[in-house]
Amino acid sequence: MSGCANCEAVLIADQRFCGACGQKVLAGRLTMGQIGQDFLHALTHVDHSVFALIKGLLIRPGVVAREYIDGKRKKYFGPFAFLVIMVGLSTFVILLLGIQWFQPIPDKVVANLLQRHFNLVVLMQVPLIAVCSLAFFWRERLFYAEHLVFVAYTSGLRVLFLAVTLTPLMFLTGADTANFKLFVMFYGLWLGYFAFASTQFYRGNRAWTACKAVLAAALGWALTVTIIFVFIWLFARFAE
Repeated sequence: MSGCANCEAVLIADQRFCGACGQKVLAGRLTMGQIGQDFLHALTHVDHSVFALIKGLLIRPGVVAREYIDGKRKKYFGPFAFLVIMVGLSTFVILLLGIQWFQPIPDKVVANLLQRHFNLVVLMQVPLIAVCSLAFFWRERLFYAEHLVFVAYTSGLRVLFLAVTLTPLMFLTGADTANFKLFVMFYGLWLGYFAFASTQFYRGNRAWTACKAVLAAALGWALTVTIIFVFIWLFARFAE
């Protein structure tokens, strides 16, 4: 008999998991092989993986978010961990490929500052869209935190698309963020996806729900842009 390394509960011979805390019984010191196994398990485990979550968010995003807030949390990779990982991935790809996301801003000092903090700019949109969703769907009687879960999941998939599709496309074609067609394509797809997800997450008439979702997402984006312009104005004023 031995003790659990995590909670020190008594273990019997050949026991694989602790009956008290659920941790896997560990033998010996940590190795790179164990780290690799844990990483692959986190990515590919059927019931709690990033890949399974991405598949779910592609075909039934509103259902995934609704099940999560209804209590089925062990089934899914968490919304905020997913969002942070996707934002980190997109930031890495943008820096790696040298895409200047804030190129249209004339003040290069401000543009470079925003570029360095691209992750914060993206994350800032999530609570703003959630606030707008709360306002447009107040009859749903959902808490702000529940709207936030839905927006985090859908925004995570949007950022993943930005990392693996849009940014490489801009790099290969030489397009920049001032390209109007690129702007329309990206935000058109995002608004369409958010509307589709909302018809699964919120109750009521699907067409009306989709319209309100588009307005909520567009208003959240407009608030983000407004905050950025206020920051630029303040930066220019105090830099004088």
